[in-house]
Amino acid sequence: MHVPKATDADVRAGAEGPSQPTSGASRPAPSLETLTERNIESILCLEDKERAAKPRLYKMVSAVAAFCGTVAFLWANLAVFAIWIALNESIVKFDPYPFTFLLFIVSLEAIFLSVLILISQNMAAEENERRHHLDLQINLLNEREMTALLRLVTRMATKLGVEGEDQREVRTLTEDTNPSEVLHQIVRAESAHNR
Repeated sequence: MHVPKATDADVRAGAEGPSQPTSGASRPAPSLETLTERNIESILCLEDKERAAKPRLYKMVSAVAAFCGTVAFLWANLAVFAIWIALNESIVKFDPYPFTFLLFIVSLEAIFLSVLILISQNMAAEENERRHHLDLQINLLNEREMTALLRLVTRMATKLGVEGEDQREVRTLTEDTNPSEVLHQIVRAESAHNR
């Protein structure tokens, strides 16, 4: 499915939510699919800018590492090795059996490919780390929003005279969540579980 390019105004509108109508006529609210497409497009544009800002050497490394993970690269290697062995066994014996020079080239190729793949994995890990950080920040913002909404709801319930068991749990959830305390709680639970 093709996603249309979002303009900066679209991205801002998606981040700010639906705008208030300026005239007497009200505009229809955007659909969930439209909002999702805007969010996806804004993240893809941001990632494209990040990749474009990388030095040319890193782009080349990424392209080579991507090609080396294809079936075409496997077939190319098989073809080169087969031709090399066939030439040395039948026509020109520039690298006779046990193909010492071929082994040297293959060793160099393995070293360079390993380094290229490690660099590519490091770049992918950095990108994943940014995505995880974005996800964490959005989750923390959602938690604060939900806490604020629950506080508002409990105040409304108190004004309306709604009391009882339902409000107790909601009042507990209106307390601010401390992320570092939750992390320590996870670590304690994991260590207790592993004993």
